[in-house]
Amino acid sequence: MKAITHDNWLMADAGGRGTVVDARVWREAFLGIQLDPAVPGDVARMFEAARAGMLYGYFFQPLLAMAVEQCYRVLESGARARCVLAGLPVYCDDSQGKPHPLSFAHNLRALAKLGLIADTDLLLWRQAPELRDWVTAPAHQAALTLDHGRTALARAAELLGKLFQAR
Repeated sequence: MKAITHDNWLMADAGGRGTVVDARVWREAFLGIQLDPAVPGDVARMFEAARAGMLYGYFFQPLLAMAVEQCYRVLESGARARCVLAGLPVYCDDSQGKPHPLSFAHNLRALAKLGLIADTDLLLWRQAPELRDWVTAPAHQAALTLDHGRTALARAAELLGKLFQAR
């Protein structure tokens, strides 16, 4: 991992790979991905935080890993928000009456049952928690590249767009 100093904090971080991608290429890889305007503001803000982390990952590679992880959290929040819009429960009460959030898997099943998530996309949605956990391993974080980030952000944008366009 790059040790940040006063002199290198605005220099590209090769992330141990030895070569640095051109800054314009890096920037356009993420700024070119657009989120559907139908996605609610709270979810869109989380998406933009992920995008920003990816952009600034150019200067400090661990930010890319945090941002990729955030993409999968955005999907979970998007599923919960879509359940709310569809009038589906997102909490259940325990034996003392205290509300607890229903799981991501539960929300996905409910959305799929209503036809709000296509069968062809359901596997991608179900992979989100596994990929989020994979990214958190230090050995995997160091191996992430521009392509990993671009794929995670583009997939999140695509799945969220479909989810909030579905009626």
